[in-house]
Amino acid sequence: MDALERLTNLVALLLETRRPLTFEQIVDELAGQYPDNPVARRSTFERDKALLRSEGVPLRQKVLGGEYAGQSAYWIDRNDFELTDVDLTPAERRALQMALATVHLGASWGEEAWWKLERAEDEPLDGRVPIAATLPVHDALPVIHGAIRERCEIRFGYRGRDRRLQPYGLLARDGQWYVAGLDVEVGERRTFRLDRFDPGEVTCGDPGAFERPAGFRPADAFPADARLVGDGGDGPLRATVVVDAPRAIVMAAQGNAGDIVERRGDGSVVFDVPCVNRSAFRSWLFDLGLSAEVLGPPEMRDEVIAWLRAVADGGRA
Repeated sequence: MDALERLTNLVALLLETRRPLTFEQIVDELAGQYPDNPVARRSTFERDKALLRSEGVPLRQKVLGGEYAGQSAYWIDRNDFELTDVDLTPAERRALQMALATVHLGASWGEEAWWKLERAEDEPLDGRVPIAATLPVHDALPVIHGAIRERCEIRFGYRGRDRRLQPYGLLARDGQWYVAGLDVEVGERRTFRLDRFDPGEVTCGDPGAFERPAGFRPADAFPADARLVGDGGDGPLRATVVVDAPRAIVMAAQGNAGDIVERRGDGSVVFDVPCVNRSAFRSWLFDLGLSAEVLGPPEMRDEVIAWLRAVADGGRA
């Protein structure tokens, strides 16, 4: 069967179904459209899912219970798939067009959104507005956007561990996407960087599974200090760093290095510095050059030594 025809039939099936369908149920409904060999059949279906999501089709997924416990089921919500009249004023539509013209996502999503917002009477902006920012694209973005809107718990792999998150919001910071929400396993708010998700799907639970905190703003969930953005993995979240005078005196006065642990007689100062975001911590530390030294904890000091050795071996820090 032609791949385009199979994909078209798959979309039609998942739009029309009244209940989420498992992989086996989809194969039965689309009889003869997937290979007979079980391995090839599953591989073809996985490619179809990836292609639909890469094209912006809002394919939903949930893990079933009962007699189908542990199996994933799929469907497409028409409210996600079909754009209704967004009822924007001319000024609002123009503002969105300006945003689309100045911020590029590096995917087809922006262009498709542009087409949906354009009107015959609008003067096109393309080519006359300078690009202000280019944001990265991640396969999980559409799924997470939908989960935030529908208040669905998501599951994903991160640093080799399975995570369950009630996503409250997304934010782009320093060229990367982060999702903030309640980590169900630890019962605390966490932020996760999308490009550090483990390979594999991000799955969604049932809509309406949680309530987002009143007045929640993604920007407020992310610290202004880039060294605090992230979940820290399994390593230390703070480091003890000694900074030589006179830089330490200036940093202590400005109060932006970290908590002061000790002021030494030679003018140097020992700071307790956040290092949740290793990349940001490394940038801050290496900017100080020979004026700073990491004293502890031992695993953080070992990381710094490894970074420096990698640089010395060819810039692979």
